[in-house]
Amino acid sequence: MQTVAKNVYVLVKGATTAACNSSFVTTSEGIVLIDTPYLPTDAIKWREEIAKRGEVRYLINTEHHNDHTTGNFFFSGPVIAHQQTRVEFASSVGTAEDVRQRFKNQLPEAIPLLQDYKPKPPSITFSERLTLHLGNHSFELIHLPGHTFGQTGVYIPQEKVVFTGDNFANGVRMSLAYAYPYEWVASLKRIMSMDVDWVVPGHGEICGKDQMGEFVTFIEKCIDRVKEAIRKGMSREEAADRVVLEEGMDKTQNRRNVLRLYEMLAK
Repeated sequence: MQTVAKNVYVLVKGATTAACNSSFVTTSEGIVLIDTPYLPTDAIKWREEIAKRGEVRYLINTEHHNDHTTGNFFFSGPVIAHQQTRVEFASSVGTAEDVRQRFKNQLPEAIPLLQDYKPKPPSITFSERLTLHLGNHSFELIHLPGHTFGQTGVYIPQEKVVFTGDNFANGVRMSLAYAYPYEWVASLKRIMSMDVDWVVPGHGEICGKDQMGEFVTFIEKCIDRVKEAIRKGMSREEAADRVVLEEGMDKTQNRRNVLRLYEMLAK
């Protein structure tokens, strides 16, 4: 666990792990949790750590992908997210039996923790902005489409920290397979304009805003390369076979990324 600012704590997962970063903020009226640990064993340990400081009053999901949302079950408080995150939740997390089967293969020792498991989707949703006031803290939830349509950024002005979800990952290239490319660039630039000292990414180490600029350049480069393929008259499949977004990128990921960008940019 890392402490960021005075009241912000982050369970930082490595950049290459499938699990996302999970964070919590202590206020005078309780705790706000931002995303939840994917592994049940991690979720239980995180819950125990949080309990030393108070009760979870609210839980915010920055997106619907199951590495951010599967662990919701283990925590109290209603879940807040963008309305599209609620729509997509079930398709990502699945049923209780889906979750048990997933961990039966991935982490068999977690199965006893899942006997009473029930997916916990968002029960409070918003479209563009929502501000949660708790104690002396304000949590500004902002719709920032990019990695997925329902991406939510969480800005806490009192702590000068922003939680980007998977719109930004420090040290790893996030998948573009669900991307809204132009919106993603705009969302990142909006985050970079905020008055913050700390950026908590969806994956990887906590950093400052300076580290985000290179990622913006990467997405813009990907857009340009696929747009050039479209201008040359390549079909979607031809572009997926021929366009290299970045040297060293996994071929399967590169192909998925190109297919998605072509779909979005050829409209």
